[in-house]
Amino acid sequence: MKALEIARKDITVEFRTKATLNLMVLFSLVTSMMFSVSVPANIAGDIAPALLWLIFIFVGMLGYARAFIREVELETLDGLKTAPVNPASIVFGKILYNITLMLVTEAVVLPVFIGVFDISIAKPGIFAGVLTLGNIAFVIATSSLATLVIKSRTRELLLPVIVFPVIFPIISSTIFGLNLAMNGDVSEIAQSLAIITSFSIVALVIALLTSEYAFTE
Repeated sequence: MKALEIARKDITVEFRTKATLNLMVLFSLVTSMMFSVSVPANIAGDIAPALLWLIFIFVGMLGYARAFIREVELETLDGLKTAPVNPASIVFGKILYNITLMLVTEAVVLPVFIGVFDISIAKPGIFAGVLTLGNIAFVIATSSLATLVIKSRTRELLLPVIVFPVIFPIISSTIFGLNLAMNGDVSEIAQSLAIITSFSIVALVIALLTSEYAFTE
């Protein structure tokens, strides 16, 4: 599958240089430490899910668009366009690459965040699952919108402006699910998971359907 080949190529290059991954992990850790010393301990548990999501949003804005911007900076985007590869496969491959970065970053940052905030999670497995699902939806939305702004001169500024309104349902549903998992009452978590999953599917379908337009304009 061409998408897997593209993802494998990007992952190989990234793990060889670790430029984007190091930036994402380091930024996440520094931000976690800053929050831990600036947030009062008596309210840390109440706002921890929101702070955790805020970290991943900042990191995502820094890292996920790099999969496409790097092709523009290295002038290899035209090569991808002329290659015998479906534009949808290119977009899907970049999404898989970004999901890999997200999983690695999450695996490093989540234990550190829980440790520095000293928070207690009643349902740690569900907590991690909700966070991962929300991050995957965030990756899909960010990656799909990044294809539309990669040729813009102000793409670094434009992407957050158009992404934040789109991902608001993901943010609110994920934070709600994380709070439920922390408190141990997950009776209403199905609604949050359904919203996140539905949003992921819709965003992925739109990304694949608009991929040809994004890479031909």
